[in-house]
Parts: sequence; C-alpha cells; structure tokens
Amino acid sequence: MFNKKIRTILTSAVAASALVIAAIVPAVSQAQWHTICTAGHCTTHKNFTIGGKSPCENIKGNLNSAEDGLLSAIDTRPLRIGGPSVTQVEKERRAEIEREEARVREAERASFEWGCQVPA
Repeated sequence: MFNKKIRTILTSAVAASALVIAAIVPAVSQAQWHTICTAGHCTTHKNFTIGGKSPCENIKGNLNSAEDGLLSAIDTRPLRIGGPSVTQVEKERRAEIEREEARVREAERASFEWGCQVPA
C-alpha cells in the first residue's frame, strides 16, 4: 500500500512538471520574435534588440551599405596602360555588380521578413 501511494505521487509530480514545461516553452520561443503578423495585422515587440539597436535600424544600415556598394560597382573604371585588358576589367566589373546586387536582394529580403518599412 505504501508503494502504491509513492508511485501515484511520483506519477502526479511528473505529469504536473510536464504541463509546466509545456506551458513555458511556447512563451520562451515567442519572446525571440521582433514582429508577428497575423491576417495582415502586425505586432512589433519594442524590447527586442540586436547589439543594442533595433533590427530595423541594422537592416536599413545594411541595405544602405549594399546600395552604396552597388552604385560604386556600376561606376566605370579608367583603364591603365599596361594593366589588365578591357575584357578582363569588364568581366571583373560584371562579377562585382552581381555580388552587390545579391547583397541588396538579401537586405531587401531581411527587411521584408522582419516587417521593416524600407522605402523602395
């Protein structure tokens, strides 16, 4: 009879602790989100920061940096006498433009995912 009571108490304790853990886990996982959108309505948690700055500030900075890099990659470069050939310079320039365009697309995608309002 004593064993039956102990077994019942232990089973109840394990079940109760499982319920407590199940109740806490969703709250912890949702705390990491900055913006939650449901049916077109977005809720932004103001207490979330990355490196002490809001994620949107970081994303806007990354997007501005990527756009500046793209503009500098698009600029033509003077040819140097005895330097690389015209075809080689153009090939390197096209590759740099593609890399910078990819950075801009990545920053725009991050802006969309985080729900930041970045002017187009």
